[in-house]
Amino acid sequence: MPKTIEDARKLPDSTGVYIMKDREENIIYVGKAASLRDRVSSYFREQDSPKTRILVKNIEDFEYIVTGNEVEALVLESNLIKEHMPRYNVRLRDDKHYPYIKITNEEFPHICIARRRSHDGGQYFGPYPGSKAVRELIKMASGFGIRRCRKKLPCPPCLNYHIKQCAAPCLGKVTEKEYRNIISDVTGFLEGKRSQLIRSLEARMEELSDAQEYEKAARVRDQVHALRELSEKQRVNVEGNKEQDVIAAAISGNTAVIQIFHISEGSLRGRDTISVNTAGADEVDVLSGFVKQYYQDIPPPQEIIVPVEIEDASIARWLSGNSSRLKTARSQTEKGLMNLALENARMIAGQNMLREARSGAEALSALRNALSLPVVPVVIEAFDISNTSGTDAVGSLVAFEDGEPDKKNYRRFGIKTVEGADDTAMIREVVARAYTRRRDEGKRMPDLVLIDGGRGQLNAAISALDDVGLGLSAASIAKQFEHIFIPGRDAPVILPKDSPELLLVRRIRDEAHRFAVAYHRKLRGRKMQESVLDDIEGVGAKRKRALLLYFGSVEMLKKAELPEIEKVPGISGKVAGAVWGCFHKANFTK
Repeated sequence: MPKTIEDARKLPDSTGVYIMKDREENIIYVGKAASLRDRVSSYFREQDSPKTRILVKNIEDFEYIVTGNEVEALVLESNLIKEHMPRYNVRLRDDKHYPYIKITNEEFPHICIARRRSHDGGQYFGPYPGSKAVRELIKMASGFGIRRCRKKLPCPPCLNYHIKQCAAPCLGKVTEKEYRNIISDVTGFLEGKRSQLIRSLEARMEELSDAQEYEKAARVRDQVHALRELSEKQRVNVEGNKEQDVIAAAISGNTAVIQIFHISEGSLRGRDTISVNTAGADEVDVLSGFVKQYYQDIPPPQEIIVPVEIEDASIARWLSGNSSRLKTARSQTEKGLMNLALENARMIAGQNMLREARSGAEALSALRNALSLPVVPVVIEAFDISNTSGTDAVGSLVAFEDGEPDKKNYRRFGIKTVEGADDTAMIREVVARAYTRRRDEGKRMPDLVLIDGGRGQLNAAISALDDVGLGLSAASIAKQFEHIFIPGRDAPVILPKDSPELLLVRRIRDEAHRFAVAYHRKLRGRKMQESVLDDIEGVGAKRKRALLLYFGSVEMLKKAELPEIEKVPGISGKVAGAVWGCFHKANFTK
């Protein structure tokens, strides 16, 4: 028997992780919750999200694991997603093991490439985007004298000794203490602490020179010069000496390209590019899922800079426990780095799209044939609706020319004439408004009008076009099976899943959805700013944001006790008392 809301209501009111399964017992979704009962029950109520509706249709069974707190739930959720790769979760696409640099745990450690982190006492650095980058770093690290061979000591010297790339502990040329200094230098180099390392090496060079060990001093001098040159090549104008990761995402359909810039001591010391399966999620959810998984295996830096606010309080607490925090780009420098990361992510995503869809001309020509259009659809405009049970309803129009976004012709609409959650009527309103003005101004019309939805939404769009007096070609694409409906044909057009024409249609549809959701979020954000917190004395914009970031929502704040509110950074005991008193004395609690 499939699970129902009655089964969900039997779950404990506890923090934990829930696991959704389909009829073949495959795990299709893993999530965390402050209350398992409330969160799982919510899936079986009316849903506005198409992705969630499809998920619920496939739920046959669910399990749960209770945890002690939300941070434990977050860690467990990420581990389960990595292990089972559920279909409807945001997840790292490839189960590829990115390489690490390892310094072994021996009397005279050696440096090497490792594919996994192991609990063997060694030091691990990375992961890095590829083996080439690792080999280059190991070669540079060898300049400090660390050995690269795996031989058991003592043994005959290898070529590295003769080319002055090894201190030769195999010949007893270096004491254990001297070799530990070499390991310390290599560690500082790999951690990006180059300024500190240069100062240390300069002091050592003077000591060796004073001791008349000129050959060793010259070797240290060469290391200083190499480090300075490397630092200058990688120098960017970043304020302070914090360890930072700058993360940007370029989303296209069910795929996102994540670009990570690693900043250390004012230097851009590396970048990673990772492909993510979005499962249809928006930018906030994609970034939330990515951060939770990526930093499970990698120690997070002091600051993680993201393009949009991530308000999941459990992520903030978990990172805080690892001496890290999330933030958005604020200074001009940070914004410049974010724009650069986003530009790189978009470029790579565009290259991937070209590889997947071959040429835009081929996709447009194939789409014309598939949909029996009178002309090749050089200009395609797509519409979508976003609302929450009819509230804050908005519509979007995105334009594509020659298969590429034409953002100067994007438009967004606040719904004016429709009340309640009637997507069909909203589509009719938005299409009529968009083309009435276009018709009156004599502007260019699209070759194809694409609607996000099924037969009902398509019929509404055609009715609107008829009212305006335009005979434009139109089609709609349904989310569930991605079947395409066209006028005058009962059966949908079913395109091959990997065909260039379907990839193009899907990309345009997803862009319309993204644009609509972004506007909808903006409107909801404005309303949140006018929340009950505005009426509390002593709570301004900064403290309101701190409260919402800590608790995740006003509803969770209402349930909090006074001692928990007092823990919020920046909230004094007096203000915490006012917040708690507002909800309890005014009977705001459920």
